[in-house]
Amino acid sequence: MKVAAILPHLDVFGGVRRYIEVGNIFVNRGHSFKIYHPSGTPPTWLEFLGDIKPIRQVTVDENDIAICSEYSLLGYLERANARKKIFYCLLENRGNRTACANRKFIIMGNSTGICEMVKRKYGRECIKGIGGINSEIFHPVETKRDDRQIKILCYGRVYKRSKRIQKIVKAVELLYKRYPSLRLLLFDSPVGNPRLDARQMLHTRVPVTFYTALPQEKMAELYSQADIFVSAEKRAGWSNPCAEAMACKVPVVCTPSGTRDFAIDGKTALVFRFRHPVIIEKKIKRLIENKDLREKIGERGYKKIQQYTWSNLVDKLEKEFTNLL
Repeated sequence: MKVAAILPHLDVFGGVRRYIEVGNIFVNRGHSFKIYHPSGTPPTWLEFLGDIKPIRQVTVDENDIAICSEYSLLGYLERANARKKIFYCLLENRGNRTACANRKFIIMGNSTGICEMVKRKYGRECIKGIGGINSEIFHPVETKRDDRQIKILCYGRVYKRSKRIQKIVKAVELLYKRYPSLRLLLFDSPVGNPRLDARQMLHTRVPVTFYTALPQEKMAELYSQADIFVSAEKRAGWSNPCAEAMACKVPVVCTPSGTRDFAIDGKTALVFRFRHPVIIEKKIKRLIENKDLREKIGERGYKKIQQYTWSNLVDKLEKEFTNLL
């Protein structure tokens, strides 16, 4: 089977991980998996086993399946030399209307919530291409811990409003009054525009450690040093950071956005719907004050997320793509 993915870049954000992870498994199973993107250069942060080509080549090369999730590149998907063309819906966005209106495209969603949204808003049936985790990268790691500190970890892309990171920071500030041992950990990949440097945009009295450009082999160690991982994301499809935290046995506090498939309130995570600092504070406080609950949430979350591996996703996609062809 020849599969093509059309992407805007191969940086460590924007849902790129799923294409590299899934592509590597397809290649290991004897399929062809090519990534087409503007520069045609390989990723520097994660190994990719397939072929990488300039984006214009997707209209020439023969492929069985072409996949695209970037709205600005739908023209390339339409012109791709492929037997079947799939729009992979990764989040809620106005661009979904245009993609779903094109009957040449088969629709696939990266979570149950996204598939339900596509059906409800656009009347399109949706292949479930639900996300996953790589347990070789994300797993519990024994770390040196200071029991006098409480470490709250969250994704650090402050300038992305949909991440609602400032809401988390305000919630932690409320807690800091009562728990002066609180420490805030954030992580992100560097961006080219210095005005979007999250380290310069973050202003808080809570002690902060900001990690940038961590290599993949260090991510599990970062997650594992945290006591609690928090996400306040809005309009997400599949939350990689929440899934990765669970895979490292870190208890998660999150919204249902991007987590509905694996975050069950009170069992595998503590889930809040309203993104208000006071509500987030109460959820975090509950875990701070109840070590037994922290451990149970972490353990249950870990067991739940093991159902969602990239290998399991490829099992499903192999069958779906074979049926399409």
